Amino acid sequence: MAGLPPEPSREDPPRHEPPPRRSYFVHNPWRTRATGGFAGASMMLTITAVFYALGRLPLPLVGLSVLLAAGAFGFGLYARRRAERFDADLGNGPPGH
Repeated sequence: MAGLPPEPSREDPPRHEPPPRRSYFVHNPWRTRATGGFAGASMMLTITAVFYALGRLPLPLVGLSVLLAAGAFGFGLYARRRAERFDADLGNGPPGH
């Protein structure tokens, strides 16, 4: 009959499909934190440069802004390293095993 799938024969083994892969970002929150750290540092330096060029930001505040941006960049590096460790442990089962 048209439109009906053929019945499986008794010789065909049952098909076992692998479970669907889970989303990468759902299981590894450190990836988005690393990206946020780098984006935050870039944004801070860009805004600092623009306001300093316009003469609206005194030099001591520029230094403070650069230090904060360096801290955000350092956090981005830390989060990237944690994300790599998290990825390496994904196939090893639950943490601690």
